[in-house]
Amino acid sequence: MKSIHVGSLSGRLLILLLALSACPLEADETFPPGWLPVSSLDDKPSWSDVRDIRDRIHLYLPGNDQPVRGVFACFVFHSGDPRELADLWNFALVTVPWPFEYDLGVNDKRNGRYKLGHESQNMGLLLRYLEAAGKESKHPELATVPIVGWLGQNGSRLCADLYERAPGRVLAWSDSFPNALRKFPKLTANVPYPFAWEANKADLKSGQRTYRMDPDPPADLSCRASTYGFGHGIYSKFNFFMFYLDRCIKVRMPSQMPAPGMPVTIKEVTRDTGWVGDFDPIGSWNPISVAGVEENATRYPVWFPDEYTAWAWRSYHSSCNDLKITGPRHTYSKIGGKWGGNGACGLGYGGFLSANETHTFSASVKGDYTKIEFHDGNRVVGGASAPTWTVEGVKLQPGLRVLFAVGIRGDGSRAASRPALAIVK
Repeated sequence: MKSIHVGSLSGRLLILLLALSACPLEADETFPPGWLPVSSLDDKPSWSDVRDIRDRIHLYLPGNDQPVRGVFACFVFHSGDPRELADLWNFALVTVPWPFEYDLGVNDKRNGRYKLGHESQNMGLLLRYLEAAGKESKHPELATVPIVGWLGQNGSRLCADLYERAPGRVLAWSDSFPNALRKFPKLTANVPYPFAWEANKADLKSGQRTYRMDPDPPADLSCRASTYGFGHGIYSKFNFFMFYLDRCIKVRMPSQMPAPGMPVTIKEVTRDTGWVGDFDPIGSWNPISVAGVEENATRYPVWFPDEYTAWAWRSYHSSCNDLKITGPRHTYSKIGGKWGGNGACGLGYGGFLSANETHTFSASVKGDYTKIEFHDGNRVVGGASAPTWTVEGVKLQPGLRVLFAVGIRGDGSRAASRPALAIVK
């Protein structure tokens, strides 16, 4: 056999061709532009700056140098800062700019990604990215830990594909067009799935609530809410989805994580293991109960992982306008011309509350209420029977808290304020 001189150009080309023929590059080992190499994100840029980056996926790792417990795949949209949730959950955050929805399997030509020439792929791309990112970041657990996500209203289609590929990893998901979600009964039978209806300007102006109901809503693990009357629907939806995912994580994550890179077994949930509520009607004291108790009386059943979520949903879903919580945080609103403001309200704008300090709860009351109860989810933290409608000296547990006021009228009927969300450290 004739020897090859590797120093010559022809010799080097032949060695390269032999190597390529021995290890052919499979099509599914390629990535569309912007995925690799891994682009790391830290906590330095503001989230508004991150939102302006449209040409790449970012990986954010909490700054504790510990193995992450899960992955949060989140749209880079006009939401609060999801890095705060990644820190809270000790999850890795994968930021997905809206055009990259095309890469994950939504063939929407409005996003422009199709012009790059690659095919619209599938959620297997996310799984391969996590494996590659795990190797590069020396976090092998990225390839095995549970996943939660918010990737917009095409979420049911994307999550259903992800669930078919990695059913043991999908802990919970959020957001979908209502009719689209019902096309995936296998998904919602096994994965907790909140979705929400946004109010449009005509509804807000007329005071009417025009929403479509499923003719035969399934008794599954889905939960519908209304953002009727909330300012800037995408923000209020984001907040609702985040506290729902937060409670699913608490219920489903194992008490002890395996060694990094080993499979993780998430806890099973069924319709009978949670709480249920009635979506219909909006704007009243919607009934909630342990699953199985008076469930047949609900016209439109929705599912919650626990009692805390059920109470939080009720404040979010059936709130009134004559009762507002004003402290220790107030409801999400515009401050200084900007949504959210500098830590003053909402979720994802810093201004964390301390678990070591006491807090004052307060409310603005215009209705004919004889008593106001202040809530942290299902926990009543105190009550007031007269102005100034305040309760002092309240301590809160660490975590994502949903705070709201409940007004009690003379006849015993009740109504809730819209919630204020805060992370307590």
